[in-house]
Formats: sequence, structure tokens, C-alpha cells
Amino acid sequence: MLQQNNRQGQVRWYILGTLVALELLMSFSFLGYIHVEPISITTAYIPVLLAGVLLGPWEAMALGGVFGLASMWKATAHYVVNTDQLFSPTTSGNPFGSFVLSVVSRMLFGLLVGLLLQCFRNARLAGGWVALVAFLGPFLHALLVYGAMALCFPEAGYGPAVAVEDLGTPSDVVTKLVTMAIVLVVWRLDRSQRWNQFLFQVEAARKFSAGERYHRLSMVLVLIVTTCSAVAVAIYFVQRMNKVLSQEGIQLSETHYEDLLHLQIQFLIGILSMMALVIVFLIFNRRYATYKNAEAKRDALTGVMTRRTFYHACVRALEKAGAQGTEGIYFLMVDLDQFKEINDRHGHPAGDWALRETARALRDSFGRSGLVGRIGGDEFAVLLPTPRTREALEEELQAFQTRIRSVEWGETRLTCSIGGWRAVPGQRIESLYQQADQMLYQAKEAGRDRYVLGQEALTGDR
Repeated sequence: MLQQNNRQGQVRWYILGTLVALELLMSFSFLGYIHVEPISITTAYIPVLLAGVLLGPWEAMALGGVFGLASMWKATAHYVVNTDQLFSPTTSGNPFGSFVLSVVSRMLFGLLVGLLLQCFRNARLAGGWVALVAFLGPFLHALLVYGAMALCFPEAGYGPAVAVEDLGTPSDVVTKLVTMAIVLVVWRLDRSQRWNQFLFQVEAARKFSAGERYHRLSMVLVLIVTTCSAVAVAIYFVQRMNKVLSQEGIQLSETHYEDLLHLQIQFLIGILSMMALVIVFLIFNRRYATYKNAEAKRDALTGVMTRRTFYHACVRALEKAGAQGTEGIYFLMVDLDQFKEINDRHGHPAGDWALRETARALRDSFGRSGLVGRIGGDEFAVLLPTPRTREALEEELQAFQTRIRSVEWGETRLTCSIGGWRAVPGQRIESLYQQADQMLYQAKEAGRDRYVLGQEALTGDR
């Protein structure tokens, strides 16, 4: 469940963005095409397989599309060999066929490996199946590309048989083993408790991040400025090279000039990809540091936020919600009933247990969409910054009461009294606390084990 939840929210987009940047970096550098005589290893499609492992088939298909577009762009250069020119719509004479060959075949590759990896994700001996898919990945990729070439460019004389002929060659064996090893390492990492805990912390840190909008805007601004600067440097570099060669009596033709510019753009994309990887690293590092800082301010007994941390988080949440309005935002005060009697009858260990169980029930019921803090003693508070109707809140409160009543210590059953108040535009957290506390007092005066919202007292089923 933790692994599945970690693939939601911004973390999913960060992982996808990292893989896209990695795909572009590998496509436009030697990392994707390693040639050491007599071995040639193509690894540019590995991010496609990693997308299938980490995310799913649709993301793997998207990575396949990025791989195909990069391949198509490189094929537009004049210096590529005739076979590679088939991948370019501008030089092949069959633009649609080139698009199918370059992009569609790679997207189909991503979709197929993504579906296979998804099917085997929870299978028995899943690691073996993942290794098999990764090992056969290069062959499946070659089969689809050569099949598309035979379909769209039959005059070239290439077909699926070429992929079969390459089986067992030193380059083929090394490529498959390298691909399998990388995918298996990432697969094991993805299933590790430490990695999933890190992703959970990165996503959870959003609740505590101050100035998150400013942080995102600053990152976007840095990326825009750097991109413009890199484009200017690339154009300047080609112009200066042309001038230097002209001074030496070497005149570049228009074709050669375009090829130099083409190479500079590839270099530019590679640099921007590395920058994107650095930005994601910085974001993850910042989120992790934010979470650890907030975790240090959590209540040691119950694990929820301390009073001070909770109030600060509430202020930020209300400020963030202020732009969209506070309609449907609620603040709850929760008091553990008969806490003194539990301590007196069973001792302080039982009291600590009751507080921990109450905090756990609050986190399970409201923690995903709200903020939970311990105000002091046996009092807790909850802010629900996600708008909801009164009816929806009542269903949640009734479910929480049912949950907490099921917790027992001997003959003692836990119950809670709850007071709630709906925020009005511009209302400060101190005012919300006072209003909800008054509602809590009414709930306790009415007999405990109930919730009061506004001026209406409603008691859950016993």
C-alpha cells in the first residue's frame, strides 16, 4: 500500500520528469550508445523499461515517444548514414513512415514492456519475471523497429529477420546483460522499505513546506533563463566557429553550418537534461530536509504534530486556501473521554496507550487530507483544508467514532468528544480554535461520545 501511495501526487511527476531527462541525456550522449571495439551497446531505451518498473505502461509508452522523437531529430542531420536517414521525415521521402518507424514503434515498445512488467509486478518470483522482460527488452525493441522498417521502407531490405540474426552476438549478449542488471537494481530499490519511506517523506513534506509556490516559480525562472542563455551560447559558438574557419580559409557550406548547429542543439538538450536532473535532486533534497525538520517537531508519544508545529502548519494551509476561499474548511477539537479515569484505574502505561491509539485513529481518518496535532494532555486538533460538505464531514466523524469505540483495554472502551467549526473567509487560526473549543465543551456537557458542529449537537450511533 505504501508503494502504491508513493506513486501518487507530485512524486509521480518528479519520477516521470527524471526519466524523461535521463532519456534525453542518454539519447544525446555516449551514455545511450557505448562503442568499445568490438562491442557496441545501445542503452537509450533503458529509461523506457525503468518507467514500466517504477510507474506503469502509459508512462513507459510516453518515454518510448520521447526516445523516438530524439531519434527522429538526430536523423535529420546531413552527416548520418543512409539507413539512419529513414528515421527522419525530412530526408526519407516518406514522412509518415519515418514517424511510425521512429516514434510509433518505440511507443509500442514502451506499452508492451510496461504491460508485461505490470502483469508480473506482484506475481510469484516477480524478480525473475522482471529480469526476463529486461533481458528480452533489447530483442523486442529491435524486432519492433525492424518490423516497422520492413512495413514502411521495404526497399531498404531490412526486416525482423535482422533482429533474429543479431541474437547471440557479443554486442547482443552484453547489451541484454547490462539492461537486465540496471533494471533489476532499480526494481529492488523500488521495493525497498527505505526508498519507499523516502518517497513518502518527500510527498508528505508538502504539508509543511512554506513558500512552496515561490520555490516552484523560482525553479521555473531559473530554467527559462538558463534555456535562453544556452540557446544564445549555442548560436554564438557556431557563428564564432564559422568565423574562425573563414579566417583560416575554410568556408563552411550551408549544409555544414546546419550540421554544426544541429550538434550544438543536441549538446544544449543534453545540458538542459542534466539541469533538470539536478533540479529534481534539489527538490527532493529540500522536501526531505523539510520533512525531517517537521518530524523533529512531532509529539514524541503520539507521532502527531506538536501544538506549535500544528499551528504553524495550519496558518500556511489557511493562507494557501485563502485564494480559493475557505468554504467547506473545518477545524476540529478532539478530547479523549474519561482519560483521568483510565490513568487512575489502569496506570500511566494505559493512558499512553490510549493517547497513541487516539492519535493513530485520527491519522487514519483525517491524516491524508488534513493536519493532526496534539494540543496538550488528552486534547487533539484537526484542520481539514480540503473543502467538503457538512454531510461528508459527518460521515467521516461517524466513521472515526466507530473506529475509536472498537479500541479496548480490558473492560475500558475508548470514546472521544469532538467540537467542529467551519472556517469563514479571513478567520485566523486562534479564532477557529476558540470556536471549535466551545463546540467541544457543548459535546462534553451533552454527555460525551458525540460531535457538535456549529450550534447543532449530533450524536453518532452507539
